Amino acid sequence: MRRRGVGLGELALEALANLRGQGRRSVLALLGVVIGSAAIVALMNIAHIAQLEALKSFRQTGVDVLSVQSEGLGGMDPALIERLVRQDASAVLAAPFAATSIDVVADQKSSNVTVAGVTSAIGGMAGLSMTKGRMLRQVDDCSFVAVVGQKAAADLSAPGAEVGPGSLLRIGGYGFTVVGTLAPVPHQAMSPVQFDNAILIPLACARRAMPGGATGALIRLRPDADTAAAVTRYTAALSTPQTPVRVQDARSMIQAMKKQMAMLGGVLVAIGSISLLVGGVGVMNVMLMTVMERRREIGLRAAIGATPGDIRMMFLIEAVILALGGGVLGDVLGVGLTWLATLFLPFEFAVNWGVMILGAGVAASVGLVFGLYPAIAASRILPIEALRGD
Repeated sequence: MRRRGVGLGELALEALANLRGQGRRSVLALLGVVIGSAAIVALMNIAHIAQLEALKSFRQTGVDVLSVQSEGLGGMDPALIERLVRQDASAVLAAPFAATSIDVVADQKSSNVTVAGVTSAIGGMAGLSMTKGRMLRQVDDCSFVAVVGQKAAADLSAPGAEVGPGSLLRIGGYGFTVVGTLAPVPHQAMSPVQFDNAILIPLACARRAMPGGATGALIRLRPDADTAAAVTRYTAALSTPQTPVRVQDARSMIQAMKKQMAMLGGVLVAIGSISLLVGGVGVMNVMLMTVMERRREIGLRAAIGATPGDIRMMFLIEAVILALGGGVLGDVLGVGLTWLATLFLPFEFAVNWGVMILGAGVAASVGLVFGLYPAIAASRILPIEALRGD
């Protein structure tokens, strides 16, 4: 591809040679673009990682789940919840639960943990797995048995007396035998019970250890179910004047979260763009100084046949190469800053490649915009005046 007899490849090579010849001046202009591009890439990558971490909290239960929570003191009837689900063609499973914080004693060591009365459906609903023993079953409905979360077991264990299958726990004046220990459970956005720090007991006779009825439920819907209609339906069916009920669906929560992340991403890009604009001003300053110092060269080029378009293109290519180089280096620095941030945040490192492309592309665009004025100024220099002035 050529432009009026001057090859773009040739112009690019000349631009690189000229930028190398400017030494520190090019490096300082490059540094401004690097900082701005790195700020955009790092901030957007961190926002991307935060969104991924938030989405992980829905992975365990899935997106076709309703979370029902009682906002009154009376609690809900577990039998009513299960009956409504059986009669609802759009629902497949219900897991009502009652949860409260209470002091639990194990071998003279006590700890305040969450005790949750659950049905046998909770294992499949929340994706729970065991490291030792077994999960609660239907035959355990009114039995004094318990399943312990990893953190709760660690808090209640004493040297030489580890809490596990066969251990005896005193809950609300009753003795419960541990039949299993849960594997570590990640945070679940849809469940108010953090299973790692909880003790699960059968819901049917949980009132012996804790007052009130069910405090919530997880309801799994069919993939093609109308979640908005289901929210309205279960809110109306379970709410009473004394015990209002709040029903949330995972899909709406995810959509709301994505909108918030998009707004946050826009703010972060705006913040990073300020630094990039400062870098763009640096590029323009360098290019203007270059035009002034190379007036004789510009005059000679024009005298031997270079068109104003050729001269504009020459300086535009220099500005774009300078900014694009800063953008690429900024991508590398931004990824490094992201990795450094994950060392201090409870996040797993990840890279959003789209952000990397965006960072380099925005940097190149800034070079094009801020290099346009110096390029036009260079193309308007008259050869006779340039040679006479030198």
